[in-house]
Amino acid sequence: MPDAWHGFARDKGFRIHGRIRDRYHVALECDACGGLTAHKSYTLRTAQPRCGACAEADLADAARAAGLTFLRRVGRDHHYGLYRAACGHVVKRQFEFVERVAARKTDLRCETCLRSRERDEAARQGWDRIGRDPNGNPNYRIYRHSCGHVQRVARVNMSWGQVKCAGCGGAWNARESYIYLLRIEIPGTAFHVLKLGFSRTPVKRFRHQLGLPRDARVELVRVLPMATGHDACAKESATHASLRRSHPDAVVPPEVYAGILNVKSEIYEAWAYELIMAMMDRIEASQSAV
Repeated sequence: MPDAWHGFARDKGFRIHGRIRDRYHVALECDACGGLTAHKSYTLRTAQPRCGACAEADLADAARAAGLTFLRRVGRDHHYGLYRAACGHVVKRQFEFVERVAARKTDLRCETCLRSRERDEAARQGWDRIGRDPNGNPNYRIYRHSCGHVQRVARVNMSWGQVKCAGCGGAWNARESYIYLLRIEIPGTAFHVLKLGFSRTPVKRFRHQLGLPRDARVELVRVLPMATGHDACAKESATHASLRRSHPDAVVPPEVYAGILNVKSEIYEAWAYELIMAMMDRIEASQSAV
């Protein structure tokens, strides 16, 4: 063993443990952790060797920070590792991706859990999840309807039940829906209005579809269940027509909420609360009488 090699090792944070494999390889003992790593003597002479044990420890630390347990590297693919997620499933991820998860720059999603959720979402709507989109679009899946028809559907639409079967014509508007009343306020301003509408998913309507600013206060004041989306639409439309005809002063002009709400109608003054509630009472009574 050339004496110079020992000097190289000391200067670079290692001790030569001995030769291995052949005369071109040495086992280096890390001064920091005591771990052994195999390196070519050429690397020892010309570069900074990397301690494999320290590298494994860094991977384990990054995994813990990301809420994972590092299991092992993936064969010869030096950029990937296998991890156990909090749900218990094993996932394959790039080391760089895990570091971004640990830094809270992105989130990790377990494919096994995602498939299970998608199957449950589809089953609630009368569909079976078959697989991913053959076109490679991550936002779409392939589903089979209860009638046997196979169809490509956006996952978000399936999760909210807003999907029509192209085979049998079964659609969301044939299912139970709701007429709702929202109270919308923006703190620090005089903006205080009411929104009357219908939706199969009222909570989604005000959380994701109205385009409200983050500081807006939204209260779901009342919800009336209707037998079908068609019934909800008909009753809601009749109520709007009655309000416009009998109480036009209750209708808020679109220019008042332009840039705040991404709708062009169905917005009413806050003082019309009792008036609208009375109209909803009549709708509820008519439904009970059926």
